[in-house]
Amino acid sequence: MKNIRSLIAVCSLSLFGLSACSTTKGEGQYSAKANWTSSFLSQVVGGQTVPDGVNNWQCKPAEGQNPVVLIHGTFSSTMYSFGALGPALANQDLCVYSIDYGAADPSDWFKGVGAVDESAQRIADFIVSVKTATGQDKVTLVGHSQGGLIGFYYLKMLGGSQHVDRFVALAPSVNGTSIAKTPNRELVDYCVACADQHPRSALLRKLKEGNITVPGVQYSVLVTKNDKVVLPVEKQFVEEPGVQNLYIQDRFPGKRVSHSGMLYDEESLGLISQLVKGEQVETAANKP
Repeated sequence: MKNIRSLIAVCSLSLFGLSACSTTKGEGQYSAKANWTSSFLSQVVGGQTVPDGVNNWQCKPAEGQNPVVLIHGTFSSTMYSFGALGPALANQDLCVYSIDYGAADPSDWFKGVGAVDESAQRIADFIVSVKTATGQDKVTLVGHSQGGLIGFYYLKMLGGSQHVDRFVALAPSVNGTSIAKTPNRELVDYCVACADQHPRSALLRKLKEGNITVPGVQYSVLVTKNDKVVLPVEKQFVEEPGVQNLYIQDRFPGKRVSHSGMLYDEESLGLISQLVKGEQVETAANKP
């Protein structure tokens, strides 16, 4: 409780330079959290486990749109990562779903620390549940950070392409990150996923045998140049035919937004929504 009280006491500060005292933002049926800290406090103090508008099992997708499945990253949760994106998509009449995965213990505040391949299977099972509930043949997949890596792994290694029409990877650790300390699972006691995200991990070496992408899926990768977590930043891109690789700064030159801040920044959320719906993103390079 001491840590919680400390967080509340400094609610005027935020991990991303936003006011954590403002808990919601935007208009619409579903309320979006203003920042990561607001989402964290809503879960840890308020007991909210999923964002507004997420996991409505009575939702039926509109014609031409599939249900959207969100995958959070390491040391995160559905609530922490998608407190703004979930409601933003739901307010656009999309059916949005997400699940926590990879917790060392179910009561842990931070999830996404388990082995990536095991977490990918958890996501695979969840996607089957979403398809069954919505009556749709395919889903649109969105993964942030490790969630992006899980998406690529699921599509290639677990036959996920038969269940997914579009995949939007946000700051994905698909090529690992230089901040990971070791590629050896046996040398870590808690975060096996951290070892899996080392550039030389056995999991990544296996994933990169041949092309990472698979036919039948529309791939987009959205990255911020200000990322300090998945490094080097340019390694977040997948340089394969048919993959749309974008910097947020291609659309908004000079914009400063962090690895997790992109999930709460209004302009970045607009870009993500466009990619999720399969819309053309206008940049300086393709502007008429």
